[in-house]
Amino acid sequence: MEMWYIGLIVFVVLLGAITLAYQVYNMVYLDAKSRGLKHPKFWGFFSMSGNNGSGGLILYLLGRNKYVSSMSVEDRSIMEIRKKKALVSLCFIVVGTFSLIMTMVLNGF
Repeated sequence: MEMWYIGLIVFVVLLGAITLAYQVYNMVYLDAKSRGLKHPKFWGFFSMSGNNGSGGLILYLLGRNKYVSSMSVEDRSIMEIRKKKALVSLCFIVVGTFSLIMTMVLNGF
């Protein structure tokens, strides 16, 4: 039985997950920089940490409210582009996961 298509679907899901993590890192970095937080790269990396994958992001979102955002128009446009790329990454994950489940159901795994 040829299983190359399952490998392809898993690759699509992993590609979506990696690009989503990258986009979240860049969005948090840009937001932290615009708010004047110290070490915005650390906050970007910290937002991806945690056992469930979102613990650091929740802490960042709770802690950033103390700082006022002074994001420029250029940075806002970059943020909107990153949001759209993150949405595409989520679509890759959803479509790939659905395809993987359907493949397993149809093949009797």
